[in-house]
Amino acid sequence: MSIKTRRILNIILAAVMIILSLFFLFPVVWMLANSFKGDAAITADMNTVSAFIPPVPGKGFFDNYVSIVTDTSFLRYMFNTLFYAAVLIILGIVVNGLAGYALAKIKFPFADKWLLIIMMLMIIPSETIITINFLFIAKMGLLNTVVGYVLPMIVNPFNIFLFRQVFVSLPDDVYEAAQLDRCGPVKYFFTMVLPMSKTVVATVSVFTFLNVWNDYLWPSLVFTSSDLLTAQIGLNSITSNDNTTMGQTLTVITLITIPVIIIYSLFSKQIVEGVVSTGSKEG
Repeated sequence: MSIKTRRILNIILAAVMIILSLFFLFPVVWMLANSFKGDAAITADMNTVSAFIPPVPGKGFFDNYVSIVTDTSFLRYMFNTLFYAAVLIILGIVVNGLAGYALAKIKFPFADKWLLIIMMLMIIPSETIITINFLFIAKMGLLNTVVGYVLPMIVNPFNIFLFRQVFVSLPDDVYEAAQLDRCGPVKYFFTMVLPMSKTVVATVSVFTFLNVWNDYLWPSLVFTSSDLLTAQIGLNSITSNDNTTMGQTLTVITLITIPVIIIYSLFSKQIVEGVVSTGSKEG
């Protein structure tokens, strides 16, 4: 295939991808544009191109956002979710990372069997064990607590497998050199292993954030206090209120969607590199 032909095919492929991406972006653009409008304007523009165009900035432009921020507890729900995500990211990296490092570098009885069990757990939907988790937390008296929400979510078989696959490729001579400097296994893990595995750390962090941000079922079972609710439950409680307008509903959905778009835009490269590099490891 000639260079000219390849260039033409790349241009055609790029044009097709742009057109397809526009179809996926239409709902997001419509949601964002109409989040600044009142219900009357949304209804009037529904079947026109104006539905994808925000109103001219002026008085009342941010009324929907102001009402959501001042008249509801949605900011509190978002803060709660960000806090839970931060806690789970830190604990998840430590716990799942140590487990992955043990499977990759430490020889212990039945290590292969444990890896097989972890891989089998990856195919089990979380919904199938959520009842067990709920009964466990209830028996411990941890319902309606942050600990009760976080505890069952720390260990993640998929994250353990990601860490294990990356750690397998780390050279052993680095650890041997660290031992000469009296660097123990735990110190070596935190000072050497994690810094050398920034890609998988970023990947696990983003996946954990998205799981926490999009989770509805588990927090709805654990939490009853409105002070502890997450963004998804807050979205449901606000949008199910009869006094909530269509514009306010779109505002809440926009506020929930924006952090996900930002996080994925910032770390999309690391996510792709992490998954690709993980899939290419042997062992």
